[in-house]
Amino acid sequence: MNYHTLRRSVTAGALIVLLSACGGSGAASTPSLAVTPPNATCSNAVTVPPYQTRSSLPFCASLSSAESGKTCQQRSGFDIVAGMGAGWNLGNSLDATGSTASPLADETFWGNPVTTKANIDALKKAGFSSLRVPVSWDDHVSGEGKVIDRVWLDRVEEVVNYALANEMLVIVNIHHNNGWEMPTRANEAAAKDVLVKLWTQIAARFKPYEYRLIFEVMNEPRVTVNGVDDWVGKPEYYDVLNRLNAAALATIRASGGNNARRLVMLPTYAAAPGEAQLNGLVLPDDKMIALSTHAYSPYDFALNQKGSAVFSGQAELDALFQRLNTRYVQKGTPVIMGEWASTDKNNAAERVKHALYFARGARLAGISTLWWDNGNLNWSATSNDIMGIFDRHANRVSRQDIVDAIMCGVK
Repeated sequence: MNYHTLRRSVTAGALIVLLSACGGSGAASTPSLAVTPPNATCSNAVTVPPYQTRSSLPFCASLSSAESGKTCQQRSGFDIVAGMGAGWNLGNSLDATGSTASPLADETFWGNPVTTKANIDALKKAGFSSLRVPVSWDDHVSGEGKVIDRVWLDRVEEVVNYALANEMLVIVNIHHNNGWEMPTRANEAAAKDVLVKLWTQIAARFKPYEYRLIFEVMNEPRVTVNGVDDWVGKPEYYDVLNRLNAAALATIRASGGNNARRLVMLPTYAAAPGEAQLNGLVLPDDKMIALSTHAYSPYDFALNQKGSAVFSGQAELDALFQRLNTRYVQKGTPVIMGEWASTDKNNAAERVKHALYFARGARLAGISTLWWDNGNLNWSATSNDIMGIFDRHANRVSRQDIVDAIMCGVK
């Protein structure tokens, strides 16, 4: 967000049945989910058919198929995604930009504290088992080679290791940038040049890391004209993005080692999950990729600060999850919803309903989700994007009601 191998066996019909098991009747009517009160037992958990590999063999410890003479099975992309559980974004920290004070000052420039291992330990204790680490690189590169400042790369790796030490899955990406990634024909060569140079270095640094580390090649790639973001796109932009995705993936694979089989997330235009963006996406022929998408849906409730404070977009979410399940999950491509959330409008009960419905619907569709937390905790009549649910300063969950709903939804 801006600032501030076996395929899934669940069919569209089975998805409706599973949604019905939560209290609704599938496509005919909106599922009715009983919201779990804080700290209560999640009583409406639904068993979802397994979509990871079924075998009596243990998984290989590494991403390689060869293990010192031991018989084991490689993890598929679905096997990795299945372990993500409830996810959380370290938003507006390593992706913050604008400070010129020191190489590391960006991390706190947007108001969040320096991330500590204690923060990630507390998140793990709260039930989160995956962490997305958005990273902006443009303030930390030099020269035509786009050489990444070693101190910044060390800091990114340090935070990644906080989560890996807790056996969490971690996503590292290229997040905010200075517009160099715009997927237009006129800008394609320049975008590819920077993208390849950055991923060459990032991939080299993290090559020894095992399956718990996931790469996401770009965040919400889109075109900006005269300061206005185009969130919809058109065929030209979709085609160029397809080629940029392929170039980034090829760079990662060429780096060798564990990167030859690392799970890599490729986004749609603007990471949007609409019909136009999905129709325009062509994924490379690679068994270890996942679709990267975001959904602050329904928009009027979840993202529009002046919109409705009442959650009433169940049908829209049903259609979203079924669309992603049918087009990708059922056809052998995992889907990771890298960002979702709702902004605080002094409407706690409605946000809890939304969180439970969203997390549960995605789970039933075989989609892993990561809540976008930008560290903005306090509602006011003039605030925007109030999506914090974990207080990094106090190192504690600040919205236990929403966290409980998420944990219930992913069961």
